[in-house]
Amino acid sequence: DKEIRAVFLRLFAQLLQGYRWCLHIIRIHPEPVIRFHKAAFLGQRGLTEDDFLTKVLEGMAFAGFVTERGAPYRSIDLFDELVAYEVKRMRAEEGNKQKILRHIKELAEKLYKNVSP
Repeated sequence: DKEIRAVFLRLFAQLLQGYRWCLHIIRIHPEPVIRFHKAAFLGQRGLTEDDFLTKVLEGMAFAGFVTERGAPYRSIDLFDELVAYEVKRMRAEEGNKQKILRHIKELAEKLYKNVSP
């Protein structure tokens, strides 16, 4: 179970790396509103023609993701660490199944420790 979750965690971290740079906080309302600049995100990644990622970014689940994770001062979790600090590692592991599997096992252990400290 934890290894499957780790695979999805890694996949979404790779898909969404750099998303925080495209978050904009609008403060003209009583409560700040967080918006995601989809065109900037797709442009900086060179994925303007990617139908799958475009549909993911337009979905309600992603809107909830932005609302939940967009706040500038919230506690950092494992997903945030992957997106912010593990990008170079994941790029270096591309094509090397052993390293990818080792990383997935490490993530699964961290997920297990979150549930059962």
